[in-house]
Amino acid sequence: MLVQLLNVIRENSVVIIVGETGSGKTTQLTQYLHEDGYSHYGMIGCTQPRRVAAMSVAKRVSDEMGTHLGEEVGYAIRFEDCTSEVSFLCFSKILCVSISNHSCFQHLVVNLIEDIPMC
Repeated sequence: MLVQLLNVIRENSVVIIVGETGSGKTTQLTQYLHEDGYSHYGMIGCTQPRRVAAMSVAKRVSDEMGTHLGEEVGYAIRFEDCTSEVSFLCFSKILCVSISNHSCFQHLVVNLIEDIPMC
């Protein structure tokens, strides 16, 4: 299943992934992209709807990867930047507009509609 997912991502410039809360859309997908080599071509950004979510997701992914927060995995929110030369970067909703035009991002995982009920 993972191989099929990565093939779909490789073959398409936009992919919409729908899953239950807690299914790994945010924490696992970013790691899959990193493990598949996407971070060699540029930064992987992951948007989050709230500041606390950006901080907690970055911390969780850094723990899962066995790295310190702010090294390979970090976050940048208004008035606070916990990054270095990172492979993953979790943002709050405040920065979504500015990152869509930012040239350093090769890959962007947008996670804005997680809390909106689906029909």
